Amino acid sequence: MVYIPKSQIKENQFTPGGEWSYVKDNSPYTGYYYLLSNGKAYTGKNPNNPPNEEIYQYTVIESANTSGVVPQTSEYNDLWNGSEGRDLRRYGILQNTNYNLIKSIPPTILTFPTPEDYKNYYYKRYFVVKINEQIYKETSLEIYNEIKSQNPVWTWESYLPFTLTWTIKGNIENVFKANRGMIAVKEKEIKRKGLDIYLEQNYLQYYLYTKEENLYTEGGLLITMDGEDYKGFYHIHETQGPMVGAFHTAVGHNKLFYRKFYKGEIVDSLNQSNVITTGETQNIEYRSIRSSTGGGY
Repeated sequence: MVYIPKSQIKENQFTPGGEWSYVKDNSPYTGYYYLLSNGKAYTGKNPNNPPNEEIYQYTVIESANTSGVVPQTSEYNDLWNGSEGRDLRRYGILQNTNYNLIKSIPPTILTFPTPEDYKNYYYKRYFVVKINEQIYKETSLEIYNEIKSQNPVWTWESYLPFTLTWTIKGNIENVFKANRGMIAVKEKEIKRKGLDIYLEQNYLQYYLYTKEENLYTEGGLLITMDGEDYKGFYHIHETQGPMVGAFHTAVGHNKLFYRKFYKGEIVDSLNQSNVITTGETQNIEYRSIRSSTGGGY
């Protein structure tokens, strides 16, 4: 199995049906799936939960054919439901020619900051949210522009596109507050709630830490994955932040969290993994549990 960094995977997604189909035969899919940063999706909660078969998301629109009848021969189905058929249908939309076309639902595409972005201390992220539901998706600049320009290849009528300026470098407290505040401002701007929940209240996502080693805490500074106070040696990894142990090694070791940023008794790891090995650049996703007053910082 090819190794995929966890930062490039959005795991434990679920569809009740009517949204996804198998690429191999276009049959409908119901169940768990995971998404990769390149926009592709596969069955299973994660790559370690087979079978991992590729699926795609789509919406069928009505035909403009005056007869309303589409030939249902086996030869037609083989062509129309295959990759060539999907390409033809999209081409028809682009050429303003109706071929009983399938319009695509905007895919989830995770974007990551570049070295140049870190020099600028922030980068722009692109999203769409359903018009009548609090369903968000992070996507690419290309998809964002096509939804915004109402490209008929996509179901643009159902989505509101927007951007988010995300701070990734600087004083950690200022970065935390800036991203939390930016989300609140954006929710008011698009008149939608739930963006903070979609982003798992991870206001330090992609933050570039200052690397440090051989540090020690008497307690009160860090908490473990279980929300317990941590006392002992730790180090700070550039992308993972504080971790157990005086130095970063090739042996798996636990990630830690700054107490002041994560209220509550438990830090919930979305990918259910609390170890990392030297050389991996995965950014373990996690969620802070809000306090009764709204929580956060």
